[in-house]
Amino acid sequence: MFDNSNLQQNSEKRFYPNLMQSWILVLCFLPLLIFVAVLGVIMKAINFDSNFISFIEYSVALGMLVLIAFIFKNRVADKPFIHYKNKVSAWVYVLVIPAVISLGGLADMAGTMLLPEMPDALKQSLEETMSSNFFTILTAVIAAPALEEIICRGIICEGLIKNISPRAAILWSAFIFAVIHLNPWQGLSAFAIGCFLGWIYWKTRSIIPCIFIHFVNNALAMFAYHYYVENLNYDLTASSSEIYGLNEIAVVIINCLIFLASLALLVKVLKPKQIIEDF
Repeated sequence: MFDNSNLQQNSEKRFYPNLMQSWILVLCFLPLLIFVAVLGVIMKAINFDSNFISFIEYSVALGMLVLIAFIFKNRVADKPFIHYKNKVSAWVYVLVIPAVISLGGLADMAGTMLLPEMPDALKQSLEETMSSNFFTILTAVIAAPALEEIICRGIICEGLIKNISPRAAILWSAFIFAVIHLNPWQGLSAFAIGCFLGWIYWKTRSIIPCIFIHFVNNALAMFAYHYYVENLNYDLTASSSEIYGLNEIAVVIINCLIFLASLALLVKVLKPKQIIEDF
């Protein structure tokens, strides 16, 4: 399934980032978080809206991380790494919707079974990010899909595909995607969906379907929160089996069947791609 011939032919070239550089990039995120926290305090003192402050903090932190990556990319004279011009079948955009919904459901069930109860402080923080305020929607549905995909797929996964192998690139970029969520309750789902996003990126060689998948996932999460938590008074951490009144095993089987069927159709739609294009 994974052909490394192109990697071997280009082994003498330098591409950014390799695995160590990817983790260095992640570590750069920590001082950026401190910087935007200070920026947020200043904006709060000037009486800016708290949701607007959160949007600015998020956008500035990830935007600066992208800028740092581009600066280092130019130092190794590597070509631009944000692939978006490749044509992608419309069927891909249709099939990824049931795939990401079912995969999210499986990750949700895994989190319920494997992780302890979410701390109240984290639950409150997540509820704030799910509010219907314009700026929280803009952050979760627009800024997050674009910026996180540029970093995790367009930069990190792209560099790792060129430096090591597609399989390792997909897994490492998904793990890094999970780490930057800064908590295991979101991280578990982020890793599962990150693997799917990495596979889609490798097969299409375009970041656009990845941004679309991320958009769908976050938009559906916000819809589910407002419908089930705010309107029907379910707890934020309620599992699919609780909400639909189904046995946990039945939920897992249904989600597995939907995901596998969607994946099988995606494999047929997506023609084999070269591992590395346009060096």
